[in-house]
Amino acid sequence: MPAPDEDHAQHAPAPAPSPAPSPAGEDDRPSVLILCHPLSGHLAPMIRIAAALRARGWPTFFLGPTAHRRRIVEAGSAYYEDPPGPGRSAYASLHWGDRVLADLRAQCLDPLPAQWACVKEALRSLHTRAPDRGVVVLAEAFFYGILPLFYGAPLPDGVASPLASVCVSVTVPAIRSADLPPVGYPFPFDPSPGGRARNAKLWARSWAPRAAGLAALLDARMREAGAVRGGPNEVFLSGANYAAHGAVLQLGVPGFEYPRGDWPAGFRFAGLVQGSGGGGGGPKSGSRAAAEDPGFPWWPELASNSALPAPGRKKVIVVAQGTVEINPHDLIIPTLRAFASRADDVLVVAILGWKDANLSKYDVEVPGNARIADYLSYDAVLAHADVWIHNAGFGAVNHGIANGVPMVVAGEGMDKTENSRRVAWSGIGVDLGTATPSAEQVRDAVESVLRDERYARRVRELQKESEEIDCFDIVHREVLKAIKERPGIKQQGLEP
Repeated sequence: MPAPDEDHAQHAPAPAPSPAPSPAGEDDRPSVLILCHPLSGHLAPMIRIAAALRARGWPTFFLGPTAHRRRIVEAGSAYYEDPPGPGRSAYASLHWGDRVLADLRAQCLDPLPAQWACVKEALRSLHTRAPDRGVVVLAEAFFYGILPLFYGAPLPDGVASPLASVCVSVTVPAIRSADLPPVGYPFPFDPSPGGRARNAKLWARSWAPRAAGLAALLDARMREAGAVRGGPNEVFLSGANYAAHGAVLQLGVPGFEYPRGDWPAGFRFAGLVQGSGGGGGGPKSGSRAAAEDPGFPWWPELASNSALPAPGRKKVIVVAQGTVEINPHDLIIPTLRAFASRADDVLVVAILGWKDANLSKYDVEVPGNARIADYLSYDAVLAHADVWIHNAGFGAVNHGIANGVPMVVAGEGMDKTENSRRVAWSGIGVDLGTATPSAEQVRDAVESVLRDERYARRVRELQKESEEIDCFDIVHREVLKAIKERPGIKQQGLEP
């Protein structure tokens, strides 16, 4: 689910795309218009997918925020600007559950009419460029600005509907299931008849009334965008933003997700974009392959440690604060303190998460066995890690899976609570159950992971799953399939 992010930038829609070079062998196949929620955790995998499609000869166009324009263009896509992001007033004072509701309102629903206007203008521009080429839409699930297309909102004169639409899910799937409670509810996975009865009650008696305001707002924003009817006639976050599309590609591996028998039609797991090569190309199980030197003065020490035989090698613990909740007192500082006395056998690599960040303004003495990075590729450092500590972002979890590193997670809010529970349920790590653990909690969890080989064994099993699924090839083939079948746009429940 979406989360607030520092990458929001103030800018106005400007439909003229930035040019992108045509790859060798590009033919007259349809253009791919990529739409994505404007936060970095959502954009990063979609930008990698865009680059992979471009390399396979697809003409790609990306509707994204100004802050990521350079990354989008460098990936080979022509660029359209998305509308501005929301403000952050009084946000931090809210309980995490209320922050989720605020996120959904401010980041998904309020921008919907402006996003739809940008989508229409992008489609008009693509039609002007190549009237006979046609367009396939590749939409990240939480880009709500595409939904008016499925509910009768008109396109510009002369512009045909896209040939097909494919949804890409870059978070845990917020799709209603009889086997699961609503997203974020603190109940274990229980597909038994009793568990299903409990889930049904939670959906009807708890989440439906709580989310009624969001459902009403979605209806209003859809009508504002010109939809024939306001929106899906269902409880909010039941999955209409997924099922409206002709296919749903879920990033991740099956072993991390609760099994259920009621996935929507066209749903399939698409593997990982994380890993040194992405798309199933991460480090092989059990390897400690040398990664590209990022230039930190302590990096050779880390690489040399990895080259040692296991009995003489220090344990490497990597901790990252993430890019949203960036206070190092939440997770990084407790981790540094937890292992400050273990200089003989432990190295801690702490990633602060933003360029030129440091700990100088915080009340902390950096231990001698700690190595601090302002910003560092997760895949580069996880090639050397024994335990991966993070705040349970979906991308961070998948980096751990792609590199075969067991985890300790401290997530709360957005989709992090759901990710944390799945880490524990799937057996690939320990869920601390809080976003602000003590040093003792961190130390106990890490020692449990290091002591119990089952965590490492299980994450390597999921890593093997990821190596057997080529994400980029699946996306490429799904787009080809959508064009071949030419299903058009499904009109969801239109009223006469």
